[in-house]
Amino acid sequence: MLTKHLAQSTEWQQHGRKPPMSPKVGRDMIAKLRPGKWYSTKTVAEDAGITERDVHSVLHTMCWRPQHRAKAERKKVGDQIHYRIFKQDKTVSVEELTTKLRPIVEGLKAEGKKNMATMVPAEVAMLAARLERLLNEWAE
Repeated sequence: MLTKHLAQSTEWQQHGRKPPMSPKVGRDMIAKLRPGKWYSTKTVAEDAGITERDVHSVLHTMCWRPQHRAKAERKKVGDQIHYRIFKQDKTVSVEELTTKLRPIVEGLKAEGKKNMATMVPAEVAMLAARLERLLNEWAE
């Protein structure tokens, strides 16, 4: 078994490629990151104990295809690429989001168009409370 593994390893090296990563690498990396916080590939690599190339490979894939029950976003900061993770424990349909959020957005737009004399702060507070209720409902 060991000789078979060594033969495969040298075969990958001969073609200038890297052997495939274990799915455990991605799971461990996700477990060590705080959701919603931006991280550079260097920081993630140091925290997870893997190469920057592996970090970029896993997170870049997660930007367009969620894996390990999480999704990633990327942005360029200077000459570096930063990523952030969003765990996907629950999902809400786009139809439900648009149906329930559209009235709130329309109400906020209407209040934003008014001048200071005709604007009603209580209306904005009510819309904010409705939004907060929806977010709490989806978070349960």
